[in-house]
Amino acid sequence: MATTSLRQRSLTGYGGPASLANRTVLFLDIDDVICKNSPYGGYDVAMAFSGVSSSGVASLKRHAELWQTLFDADACSYLRALYNEFCPVYVLSTSWWWLLDDDALREVLIRTGLGFVVDNLHSDMATPKGSRPNLRWTEIKAWLDAHAEFAGNWVVLDDHLSGTGLFAGQPEERRPYIVLCSEGVGLTEREYLQLRAAFQLRSVKHARSTHDDTK
Repeated sequence: MATTSLRQRSLTGYGGPASLANRTVLFLDIDDVICKNSPYGGYDVAMAFSGVSSSGVASLKRHAELWQTLFDADACSYLRALYNEFCPVYVLSTSWWWLLDDDALREVLIRTGLGFVVDNLHSDMATPKGSRPNLRWTEIKAWLDAHAEFAGNWVVLDDHLSGTGLFAGQPEERRPYIVLCSEGVGLTEREYLQLRAAFQLRSVKHARSTHDDTK
């Protein structure tokens, strides 16, 4: 794989630190959000990448059906609509990083038509790996602790199955920013509308905070 170009794409695609100031970070899960694991899932992707080191990227082209059907088309359309309206910074919060390294994850997103996600990945593109299984909120909180500039400007898109700890014990004021999809269903119009509301609320609160800071 052209690992250097992929890495540069995610590091520079969002325009550098200055452009992050007014953008919300979206913690994005994959399983049961954009991938419904039917007909293909993460292990199928890992198998497709298993021969890449010896045969190069050309071997990935033999899996055209995988890339075309891996992610739900409607879910990807909703993600695109959110990007067009709110231009978030993305951080992957998914168990797929147990199967694939960072470069492979970027390659998957590009091949499935989600290049706009790759172009706007934060340079610290994934939540840190903890003990497996780990509470998803523990992983997200660890990332936020390392990036205090996003402490009050984030939205989570996950699912009820893997999104452990996202609601348990959370203060009420955080819950509007956590959107969970149903297992085997993924991101639908219902969750899309919840996400829009979350991003709009973040925009209003951030604008107020910025205004207060300039007084």
